Amino acid sequence: MSMSGDTIESSLEEFGQDEERFDARGPSEHRRELADRLIRRLNVKDHNAIFEMISAKAYYSGILMTILIFFYWIFIFSANDDPELGVSILMKFSFADVAIAVMVFGLLSAFFRDYSRELGQLLPSLISGAMIIVCGFYFIEPLVNGFVNNDLEIQTALWRSARLGVLWGGVTYCAHFLVDASLLLWLKQFCANHDIEIFSPAVEESTRDSTVESIA
Repeated sequence: MSMSGDTIESSLEEFGQDEERFDARGPSEHRRELADRLIRRLNVKDHNAIFEMISAKAYYSGILMTILIFFYWIFIFSANDDPELGVSILMKFSFADVAIAVMVFGLLSAFFRDYSRELGQLLPSLISGAMIIVCGFYFIEPLVNGFVNNDLEIQTALWRSARLGVLWGGVTYCAHFLVDASLLLWLKQFCANHDIEIFSPAVEESTRDSTVESIA
């Protein structure tokens, strides 16, 4: 886990959230390219839209995470699953522990994958890929125990895999919202520190037409 923490820290430093990196020399070309890429990918219309987008993505992330916690509590932790039945061969986890592992690994995997996509770094993608394999193993294992090894009833195997799939997909979407919110927060700070204005495509087109007419 120390490697994961170092990776997140280095990624945040790469974004330039440390105020010491915003000096009088202005933004570097790399950070300008990153800001432009974020504006295009997230479809930021103007500077005021950043505030609404940060709030909306953090809001939906909080809702989704709360739903997943309740889902785990009601359908897994409080369910009548026999903890001694179908223990995973990977780290000998019970089903409740496997569900937590899927949530943690799924969330971190999506975090690393999204950050790697924006920064173009190798290590976060490697870690993300390894975590995806672990989540996939835990998701398929009940089906194998039900259809191949006959350690579980088929209905139980399907129900376990379905619940793991819901948790895995949910934390993946939650991570996307959180990463986008953090990127937008960095973009807001970056534009504020360097007096960069963001205009909607309509405003840019109008400005360009006015410039062409004045030249003509």
